[in-house]
Amino acid sequence: MNRTLWIGSAMIGTVLIMILFGPYLPLVDGSMDRTLVLRDSDGTLLAPPIPPSDDFLIGTDRKGVDLWSKVIIGARETFYILGVIVAVRVAAALLISAGAFYLKGLRFLMNLWNAFFSFMPTIFIICILLAVPGVMFSDHRSLWVLVIISAVEVGRLAIVFYENLNQQRKQTYMEAAITNGGSRWTLFRDYYWPSLKRELTVTIPSESGRAMILLAQLAVIGIYVNQKFFSQLDRSYLAVETSDSWPVLLSNLRQDIYSAQWIPIAALAAMTFSIIGFYLLAEGLKKLQAVKTRREF
Repeated sequence: MNRTLWIGSAMIGTVLIMILFGPYLPLVDGSMDRTLVLRDSDGTLLAPPIPPSDDFLIGTDRKGVDLWSKVIIGARETFYILGVIVAVRVAAALLISAGAFYLKGLRFLMNLWNAFFSFMPTIFIICILLAVPGVMFSDHRSLWVLVIISAVEVGRLAIVFYENLNQQRKQTYMEAAITNGGSRWTLFRDYYWPSLKRELTVTIPSESGRAMILLAQLAVIGIYVNQKFFSQLDRSYLAVETSDSWPVLLSNLRQDIYSAQWIPIAALAAMTFSIIGFYLLAEGLKKLQAVKTRREF
């Protein structure tokens, strides 16, 4: 029995339920109303952030919004962002790897891309690129952030796909297929693409986990996808988060860790649950493919 696959599927399935039915789940306030002040059982007035209590299962955020509701409902936006990043990254890597497999020029570009974006930690490169004024203050900043986060990992992933194609080309039955007059398109459709699809089955959940980790790292240093900058009278800029996604709950991490620990704990718990679920799902699918391969041979 492939327990890894079952556990990973159950965990990601739980998140999918949150995404699809979030506002209708038990104890969820779909309107996410703000509670500006609350009186406890002793008559003491409490201002946000309010700690966990009978009224708020895991407390409120600094705006007075029920944290349980925000985590459940915020799953949809979080995974929308995650889905865009992974989709762009995988699609670009597939195109580049397939082109590099047939064209030396694109092979050089793929290796250069990977070398350029791997000479320092990914998060540093993203911070440098996002600090460019034309990107930071752009009216389409959210789009730029998604593109940059996706692009920095494209080279690494393209090489993974390229190596898969190379390994497939070394199989003995490929010589027979070529000898029988198979065209490039026929060979790609009948042999290379099925091999890539098996790679994709494992890669997509694995890349989703990697992207979630990256979003958490960026959130810790105050970088979010849906973030706007407003000029202030003293000519400085104020960064405002305009999202209900999980990383935004880490926006006041340094302050919350001492005075409202339930806020970052809720965000990190949700993100960690998803990351573990993705990696278990990827490992389970890898085991499943290994079993199928052994049966075929």
